[in-house]
Amino acid sequence: MIRCSYCGVELEENANFCSLCGEPMWNKNADTLAYLKSRKLQQEEKLLTDYQKLTGFQKRMLFWKISGLILISGIITALIIDLVGNQAITWSKYPITAGLVLYLNTTLIAFWYRKIILLLFFSFLATSVLLILLDIYAGNTGWGMQLGIPLLLAGYTGIFVFIFIVRKTEQIGLNIMAYALIVSGVLSICIDGILSLYSGNTLHFGWSLIVMVSVAIISALLLYIHFKLKKGTDLKRFFHI
Repeated sequence: MIRCSYCGVELEENANFCSLCGEPMWNKNADTLAYLKSRKLQQEEKLLTDYQKLTGFQKRMLFWKISGLILISGIITALIIDLVGNQAITWSKYPITAGLVLYLNTTLIAFWYRKIILLLFFSFLATSVLLILLDIYAGNTGWGMQLGIPLLLAGYTGIFVFIFIVRKTEQIGLNIMAYALIVSGVLSICIDGILSLYSGNTLHFGWSLIVMVSVAIISALLLYIHFKLKKGTDLKRFFHI
């Protein structure tokens, strides 16, 4: 039995063509192998979808246009329904505001994909405005400034720190999972502290300490395994299997 050089199906010894893909069975010389390689590349190119052929920038532009179309359509629909039903802008101000902020964030992602600092900064500002406006819509109780923005700042700071660490890391592996867990643990402490200050005007840490200790243990184990493997330790020998 022989195998088709293109699709790998088993064929009879005297087969002239592959019964599955129809490729001719050539002798294994340099010209034949070069021909088969070029044919395989041509077939793979045909299988690529139009989306897969787009560049990274073109994909981001497509994402931005589709997102914009969906969000703007939703905003207009909500506005029309509210105006027709209530003869005024009432509940629709919530989805309109949220939709506009989401559209601004997708615009930032599309055009400032590599400018992480600017992207996060302006995204933070836009989302902060959203929280303040939602607070005003709800009666201006103050939770937007006192609770929403501090929590938002903690979240964006955690994202920035994680991205910075990943960019400075030379070898990607289990260490990335460990760094993500550590950042999540620190973020949980920040959330716990902010919530305690908002609700009781005192800084108190409870559940976040348990979370931090748990993720610290798991992160230490992941980092130990990562740096052991980095030094060339065989995985099977490391786990004694």
